[in-house]
Amino acid sequence: MADLGFRTKADLVHEELRARLLRGDLRPGDRVRIAAVARELGVSQIPVREGVKRLEAEGLLTFETHKGAVVPRLAPADVEETFVIRAELEGLAVRRAAQTITSEQLEALRAILDDMADAAAAGDAERYAAGNRAFHMTIYRSQPYRRLASMIEGLWDRTDWCRRIFALDEEAISASVGEHEAILAALARGDGEAAEAHLHEQKRRASAWLLAHLDTEESTT
Repeated sequence: MADLGFRTKADLVHEELRARLLRGDLRPGDRVRIAAVARELGVSQIPVREGVKRLEAEGLLTFETHKGAVVPRLAPADVEETFVIRAELEGLAVRRAAQTITSEQLEALRAILDDMADAAAAGDAERYAAGNRAFHMTIYRSQPYRRLASMIEGLWDRTDWCRRIFALDEEAISASVGEHEAILAALARGDGEAAEAHLHEQKRRASAWLLAHLDTEESTT
């Protein structure tokens, strides 16, 4: 097993399962079998149970009678609620970021967008999706409210599994590229209201897209 450093075995399990959830390796409806995970990672079941409990507390897993830990399925109402809340919180964050973002952070955002464009051209869905998250989190961490950034990241985690199918949709990618460029341009001008407006439109489109493709995701589970 890899060197844990200052991390506990429960930390290792939590990080590994969380990564699988966010990559979409574990899909809605999948069971997380404690004994199987313990064997795979070479640990006892105790740290696996602790790691799973953390993920349940974060809303990334749920407990079902006779099944145990399960990746939750998103109902349409859950998607709508999540994106409405995200739009409000992220709108506040991007508006605040327009007042505090530095030239170095703007340069970092430019580099992320350039890499995302290369990923899109190469058809590298995983790289594009990772860049998308990095772009937004760089913005949200550039504003002063640490708790706000943490809350947003937690909400992203609940729908991040869908990036696997989203990133394969060429039309969605094309729209996404334009939206990111508009947000960056507004931030560079210090125009928080414009950045927020572009972000709200992005969230509206993303929510509509996901609601239209929930059946597609369900059919692959």
